[in-house]
Formats: sequence, structure tokens, C-alpha cells
Amino acid sequence: MNKVSSSFLISAALIAQTACQSPSDQHRNMRDNSADLKSAEKAVSFNDGRLVKHMEIKSGHTDTIFIFVHRADSVRIKIKTPSDTANIRISQLFSPNGKADGPFGKELIHRFIDSGQYYITVNENRMVGNRYSGPYEVAIVPN
Repeated sequence: MNKVSSSFLISAALIAQTACQSPSDQHRNMRDNSADLKSAEKAVSFNDGRLVKHMEIKSGHTDTIFIFVHRADSVRIKIKTPSDTANIRISQLFSPNGKADGPFGKELIHRFIDSGQYYITVNENRMVGNRYSGPYEVAIVPN
């Protein structure tokens, strides 16, 4: 009889705890889980886990942007500027083993095979001669 009473009390306590949890807590838990799931789905992202980075460049300087590859995937890396004629490009892609590839234009399509930390460098195309200082956006778009 004592075991039955204990089982009943434990069951009642669990039911009461579940029933008393506020809907907003349940909703927040669902949102947190979906954010974790979205993050886990990204094979390639910037080091902060995002797929878009807002940057500002000064003429004559080179920006270095780190990319983390969690698993092999093919992506498109695009640079967007307020003006389509802005003289800015992805100049190099460096892989974890130190190999470099480039130069590229405002868009790079690449198949990442090895996981690890890669980085790109972004600067003006010095062969063109037009200087550019200002904002730009770098986006990783899965193919």
C-alpha cells in the first residue's frame, strides 16, 4: 500500500508540474530548439554561425572574413554593395591546409570538401583603378 501511495504522489506531482508550465515557456523552448536545429543544419557559415555579414571597407585595405565548414557542401559566396559598380571583390580563398585560390569577382561558387576554418580576403581590384570605401554585405548561399 505504501508503494502505491508513493507512485500516486509522484505521478500527481509530475502532472501538476507539466500543467503549471506556462505556455510562453513552452513556446520559448520550442523556439530555442528550432534555432539549434537551424544552426545544426548549416554546413557552412561564418564563425558566428550566421550566413550574412555586414561589413565596411576603406579604400586600399583588405578585409579578412572567417568561414567555418562543419561538413562538406557546395555554396555560393556573394558580395553585395549599394552600387553594382563598386570596385570590390573576393580576392582569395584560403583553406585550412594553407592553400589559396583566386582572385574571384563579387561571387564565388565553391565545393568545400574538408571541414575546418577557411577565410576569404576582400578588397578592391587594383587592376581596375576605381577606389571604393563603404558598406558591403557578404552572404553564404547554400547551393
